[in-house]
Formats: sequence, structure tokens, C-alpha cells
Amino acid sequence: MGGRKLPGYFQRHFKEGIEYYTISSFEETGLVIHGFSGKSGGVSGGTYNSLNLSILTEDKLENVLENRRRFARVLGIDPASIVGAHQVHRDTIYQVTLKDKGRGAFAPETVIPATDALITNERGLALTAFFADCVPVFFLDPVKKTIALAHAGWKGTVAKIAAKTVKALAEAYGTDTKDLLVAIGPSIGPCHYEVDLPVIEKVKDAFPENWESLITGLQGDGHGQLNLWLANFYQLVDIGVVPENITLAEVCTYCHQDKLFSHRAGMAGRQAAIIMLK
Repeated sequence: MGGRKLPGYFQRHFKEGIEYYTISSFEETGLVIHGFSGKSGGVSGGTYNSLNLSILTEDKLENVLENRRRFARVLGIDPASIVGAHQVHRDTIYQVTLKDKGRGAFAPETVIPATDALITNERGLALTAFFADCVPVFFLDPVKKTIALAHAGWKGTVAKIAAKTVKALAEAYGTDTKDLLVAIGPSIGPCHYEVDLPVIEKVKDAFPENWESLITGLQGDGHGQLNLWLANFYQLVDIGVVPENITLAEVCTYCHQDKLFSHRAGMAGRQAAIIMLK
């Protein structure tokens, strides 16, 4: 399967009309099936055009399930293996086991409630989260053979959900942070993520030593541009993840509206991040 490199060693693929992205360092381990979807190749219409993968939107359920079937086929996974949650921009982490297989796969009422990160060491469970500007954070421990997926908007980022997910992997499965591979996927970039003073104050509180590098272009009315990629990178390094083991896509969803959904650009569709131990 051919492709080209995007910045940060996310690899672009195009198969059966579907564009998606994989992480080179994860691929090299041979331990996981994973991907981050683009917006093309689905059956949804309107602002969901076309590969909307979230059943918690107002898109027609039959369209979302067909979209999932197509993306799952391209990745080589069974749609029934999907495990998803209702993401609420907090820092709750859920340990997924085999009893959770299929939660959120086919019906909205079966999703794991109020959760923004999933962890597991069980094979055959496709951890899944959904995005349209927020930051997808993928985790793989190739030594303990554990995985995780976190959803980090600005609230999750200042709550340090990425760092807390690392801690959860260590507590649940004995992950050594020095072994961990992490990838920060496509999301809204500092070029287009303008935030107001209350958000900036939260960033200052969460990152007192380096907030000035996270907020640029400060204006007289208190607005500025927030770098979510760097904020998640900082917290991962602070908890002990090796910087060289962190892959940064540095791909802005707002800048690439032809390829990716962006909530700020008025799109209602959602990308999916998926990772599963083989």
C-alpha cells in the first residue's frame, strides 16, 4: 500500500476511496492495527460529507454504520470489535476488557459513558475515539503489549489527560514510560485555534513554566492562539515519555478541510482514531 509521508511520520494511505493515516513507529512493531480516518469515501451527506464515523451525531445511523463497515474493511478489523465512549472533555479513563467488546459499535445507547480515554491489554478490541479538531493521542507499549487512546480538546489538555493515560497504563499494566510510543494526531493547529482569556488563564495554571510558548499572538482583547500539540507533548515528556518516542503529525484539521473534518469550519462529521492489538 503506497503513500507519502506527512510531517511527524504519519503515513497517508488511499484505499477503496478512503484516505487514512497510520503511524510509522507503531507500524514497525507489528503489534497493532490502527488508523486515523480522513473525510472521504463514505455515504453521509450535507455537513457530514462523507465518512462520518460517530454514531453520537445527528447523522443517519445507517449511514454511519456503513461508513464504519467501509473503514473497518480497509483497516482489516471486524466492526463488532469496536469499543467507543461518550466523550465529554474531561479526564476519565476506562480500562477496557473483553466484556466491553462491541460497546458503541452499532448503537448509541451502548457506548461507555462519560469517558475520554480508553486503555487495554486485551487483543482484538478496537479502541475508538472521534474527532473534528480535538487532539487524538495514540499510545503503544511494545514491551508490555498495551494500548490506549485519548481525546484531548483544550479542557482535556489542561486536565492533562495524556499524562494521566500514561499513569493509568503504568498502574494497570506496569508500563515503563521509557518504553512507550505515543503519537499526537491531526487536530486544529495553533495557526487557527484562537482562544479567549478564560481559556488562556486555564493554560497558565496547567503549564506555569512554559505557557508562554503555548500561547502566541496575544491580542489586546485577551485572545491568543493555543498550541494543543505542544501542550500535549510537554505533559508527556514531563511524565517521562522519551521525546524521540513521540510522533507529532502537525497537521491542522482547519487548514486541510478538503481531507479532514473541522468543527470550527462548520463541519458536523467526525474522524475516527482506532487502535487494536493483533
